[in-house]
This record gives sequence, structure tokens and C-alpha cells, in this order.
Amino acid sequence: MHPRSVPPAPPPPGDPGPDPGPDPGRIRSRNRALLNRLDRSRQKQARLRWRNALVENNLALVRMVAQRESRRTGQPFDELCSVGFEALVHAVEGFDIRRGVSLSSYVVPCVRGAMLQDRRDRQQPLQTPRRLRELHQRAERWLEQRRAAGLSAPDGPRLARALGCSLSQLEESGRVHRALQLCSLDAPAAAGDGGEAGSRLDQLADPATALRGQAEAGQDPHLAWLREQLDQLDAHDRRLVEGHWLDGLGWSELARELARPAHLCRLQGVALLAQLQAAAMASRVAMASAAASTV
Repeated sequence: MHPRSVPPAPPPPGDPGPDPGPDPGRIRSRNRALLNRLDRSRQKQARLRWRNALVENNLALVRMVAQRESRRTGQPFDELCSVGFEALVHAVEGFDIRRGVSLSSYVVPCVRGAMLQDRRDRQQPLQTPRRLRELHQRAERWLEQRRAAGLSAPDGPRLARALGCSLSQLEESGRVHRALQLCSLDAPAAAGDGGEAGSRLDQLADPATALRGQAEAGQDPHLAWLREQLDQLDAHDRRLVEGHWLDGLGWSELARELARPAHLCRLQGVALLAQLQAAAMASRVAMASAAASTV
């Protein structure tokens, strides 16, 4: 029996529960009650509480739309949910109870539209073989199923055998997928030289930074400091920093490489970046103090 055909378990007596499940009738009924309370509330804290309750009550709708879009487009389910949850908050805040329509009827197209817009923003106008794009999507779905079952990610040859392709085709599909990912010109450059011209836009403006590997640690104190900080990290943490901010890989790709959940890789990567930024600020203050004391 398909999991969606199993009726949800009823909540305990007297407790409606924060998330009534994907049943549309129960979602609409609770939405009406919460919207009425939100409309009657005038205090900021009370309105925030009822807004959060509405968001929590409609999370199942976001997951439903994300599941459909993931099956249709091959995009990672977690990334679609992340986009959908943000769109849900905006939809709840912008909903007008006097329109005479249900909140769920308003939320679903808003969430789906945000997911489609995010997909369009991530695409590049490159002509690539469809078979390679579909191969990469099959690989992502197969790996997602293994992660859901609690199994570790296989190596490249084993993954290629499971998909019925050669290792070279699998690697080529990964290169095609990375080529289709948009990257901001303000993002850190892959060279990671740590100097002032550290973005791709800076490299376009200054040809002296266009060649990778020209700045050696002994010649650039900023690069020397960064390499020293990276050397203090363990192998997994260093790979997260270098892979995402220097090599331009996405969290899903790093998650497959390190056999970790994508959201944990993202949280750990952001924490490591904040740690490096704090260390850089402390180092700059110490250098400024030392320079002032010598004057």
C-alpha cells in the first residue's frame, strides 16, 4: 500500500496538534480558526504567535509540493523544502482573510511558484546533452533513497554499476551539472588567494589575479594566515570550506562526497565560515595594536 493511502493517526483528545497532517479538510479547518485569531489580535507578540502557528500548520503542504516537484524535475527534496518554507512565511504574512478564499488555496501556488523561480534562477543557458542531465538526476534520486534508508553513499564505480553506465559517463554528468550552476560574481574566487581581489568580479577587473596559484604562502601574508587556519581543521571541515567557497561545489554535492546529510553540511560550513571570520577579525585587531605600539 502506498504510504499516502494510510490515514493519519488521530490526535490525542483535546489536543489539535501543531501539524494536522496532509489532510486538506483538517488543514483548512484549523487555518480558519488560526486566521480568525490572527485577525482579532492587535499585539505584536500575539500576532507573531498565530502567524507561526499558521506556518507550522501548513508545512505538510510545502512538503507535498516539494515531493511533486522533486519527482518532476529531479531537484533535491531538501532544497525545494527550504525554498518552500520561506515562501510559506511570505504567503501567510501577505494573505488577506477578506478575499474569501482558503489559505491553503493561496499557499500552494505561491510555494510552487517560488520553487519554479528558484529553479529558473539556478539554470544557465548552456546546451548540454539531455542524457547526461538525466543521468545526474537518476544518481541523485538513487543516493537520496539510500540516505533515506540509512545506507552510506557508495564510491564512483559502484554507483556507476547501479545506474548501468560507465564511470566516465557518471563523472561527465557531474561536470555538466556543475557547469549549469549559477555563481555570483561577488562570490569568493576559486583561487582562494585571500587578498583584497578575492572575488570573480575582482579577477575580471585585475588580470594579475586571473592565474591560479601565483600567490605563494610566503609572498602573501593573508594567504599564509588562511592556509594556517585551514591546516588546523580536520579533513571533513576543511573539505567543507574549500569545496563550497573555493571550489564552488553545492552542499548536496559535498554531502554525497562526505556521506553526510546536506543540511548538516550547510550548517557546519556556515559555522566554520563564521569561525574563520571571527579569527580574521581578531588577527587584524592584534596586528593593528602591535603596529600602534611600535609607533
